[in-house]
Amino acid sequence: MLVRIPDYLTFASLAQRTFPIYGWQRNMFPISVLVEEVPLNLIETCEAWIQENQGVMQVNPSKIGDASQRDILLIAPFKAFWEENEGYEKLTEVLSLIQGVLSGVNRDEVILNCGGKPLAVGKHLRLMGVINVTPDSFSDGGTYYQLEDAISRAHQMVEEGVDVIDIGGESSRPGSDSVDIQEEMVRVIPVISRLSKELSIPLSIDTTKSEVARAAMDAGAGMINDISGLHWDMKLAEMAAKYEVPVVIMHTRGKPKTMQQNVHYQSLFSEIIRYLREGIEVALAAGVPSDQIVVDPGIGFGKSVEHNLMIMNRLFEFSVLGKPILLGASRKSFIGKILDVDIDQRLEGTLATTVFGALRGADIIRVHDVRENLRAIRMLEHMMAPSEESGEISE
Repeated sequence: MLVRIPDYLTFASLAQRTFPIYGWQRNMFPISVLVEEVPLNLIETCEAWIQENQGVMQVNPSKIGDASQRDILLIAPFKAFWEENEGYEKLTEVLSLIQGVLSGVNRDEVILNCGGKPLAVGKHLRLMGVINVTPDSFSDGGTYYQLEDAISRAHQMVEEGVDVIDIGGESSRPGSDSVDIQEEMVRVIPVISRLSKELSIPLSIDTTKSEVARAAMDAGAGMINDISGLHWDMKLAEMAAKYEVPVVIMHTRGKPKTMQQNVHYQSLFSEIIRYLREGIEVALAAGVPSDQIVVDPGIGFGKSVEHNLMIMNRLFEFSVLGKPILLGASRKSFIGKILDVDIDQRLEGTLATTVFGALRGADIIRVHDVRENLRAIRMLEHMMAPSEESGEISE
């Protein structure tokens, strides 16, 4: 079974990011919970339970096409999901799953231990700057391919206010070919080695290879960002556990070379959540602490323009995983297709995704243009929580 929270107002109320709901108001507030793949023999019991708790239930065929299961939407007061519910022992598993999800949504601030350079996420939005040490990345391929150019750009990002820098040596743009391990190391290790000594902020290694991650950790990186979500090289989880660093688990559909071919999902959010959950289980099994895992829905990776827009609009759904959410929409092709602009003209579209992503529950946003995105976030934060320190409003 899979539990989802498909309603944004529900998310906002639980996470208290947009407005607070306390005490009896919170307990009585009706929330929407979608439980997928519920066995047929539990449907009648669910219906009795929802009626007793003065809620409503909608039953639909399972999206996976299994005739022995149904998807059910439950709308009931928040407190109903936490009460003893005597006489409904058959629903113990269902209610336990729901309680686990609701607990994860209302998560507290966590400290990511990035190799001795802590990064607090959850209370304030954090920006991850992108440096591609490649000749062929979709956005800045070749710009920072030379060592000194990459070093200079990293220092500039720090001056602009970046919180963590993500360094990659293999392009993951649609249609790109893979790079061998040695070539990837040659590109990124000198950069990481220099920056780890020169900067006080954390460095992240963007790689799908455990050998590259190991070398990057030895050189001073403090985070692993895996676009495969620990599905291509599970030893990456072992590296994260061994070096005691956080890992970003991202969703993708196929390898970059073919990921944009025949893009189709039976249930977009359910499939992404399952994929991310599988990656989380791999990380936990390897010994990565639960609070050192970040998830990323993978904007642009095996997804159509419409898929990307749906993910942006309902980014909050991934809060059911109980992990900080990373959003990487900067300069992506869906922005270019919507606005009909080339890569170097996608700043305004990127800023829109950053602000909207922040409102929809993102904790870390991966960007190329640090200064501009940080200014947009600062304005948003002041508008969301005005105070006297913000200054008086004059006409």
